[in-house]
Amino acid sequence: MRMAEYKQIHKVEVEKKPFKLTKKMIALLVIAIVLVVGVITAYIVTADKDGYTSSVKDGSTEVISGDVSVTKKGLYEYLLDNYGANEVLNEAYNKITAKEITDQDAIDAKVKEQKNRYAEYSGSFETYAKNQGYSDAKAFEKEVVIPEAKSELLEEKYLDTEFNDVCKKYNVSYLKIVEYSKESDALKALKTVTSADAMTALMNANSSSSTDLGFVCSKSSTTTVDKKIIKALSKFTSLKTDGVYKEAVKLSTGKYAVVYVYNTDKSAQKSDITENLQNLTDVKTDIESYYLKKYKFTVEDEKVKKQIKKISSKYVD
Repeated sequence: MRMAEYKQIHKVEVEKKPFKLTKKMIALLVIAIVLVVGVITAYIVTADKDGYTSSVKDGSTEVISGDVSVTKKGLYEYLLDNYGANEVLNEAYNKITAKEITDQDAIDAKVKEQKNRYAEYSGSFETYAKNQGYSDAKAFEKEVVIPEAKSELLEEKYLDTEFNDVCKKYNVSYLKIVEYSKESDALKALKTVTSADAMTALMNANSSSSTDLGFVCSKSSTTTVDKKIIKALSKFTSLKTDGVYKEAVKLSTGKYAVVYVYNTDKSAQKSDITENLQNLTDVKTDIESYYLKKYKFTVEDEKVKKQIKKISSKYVD
């Protein structure tokens, strides 16, 4: 089965190459069939109800026979159901990164960095590759590490180019807070914060209820940052110089916070901001969506399109 037989699933130009059904994948499929015969059989019989507009040549040919019969069409649609959306997205995005990222020295440096990172997990890069199901570390590097490196470089490129807009979009801030049970106490403390040193003194005097939140943005996790703080970020970013926010902020816990905003010169924190944003899944999705739309990524097969939307509705219209 060749990629061309997907009936133009997407319009991003892709290299025509054989679809590799690995021994590991075949083994997993056979195990799945053995374990859930009823489900697989029912699926093969009813798959056309949802129907793919793409197909495989000689679909009725059996690839597994015996008590349970599995056709090429059934296997093809099973693979599309389980791997189709990711395969299409990965193939398209890999082509985009290949167009956008062409500095070989930067690619080589990032690949080396990635390989060293993986080596730390398992003692060596070769061992890590083997643990991921690759007998050849070179194949793992080519199929996984290099695409990852290019993707990371593309994220850095986007965040560098769109830095000011990104900071505004995600309401990037650096915050310190001191919490009080009563609003009156918070307002009283707020008036004492006339400088960075005064905020440090206030935090030292209330160490058990003080937190240096550091980098915070609209995509920060509410498990680490109170949701009321995140909701108020646009107010904090209005400060052009470091200082205390003019009001006590009521938190979701019912307490009140004195909020000190620092590192308001975002350009001086560009490296740190970029690194923090790259660690956020929602930001990665936004960047990927930007480039998929830039290259007019479309999906003709409605079922695959539906699967992609389940991954993220931002990827396709």
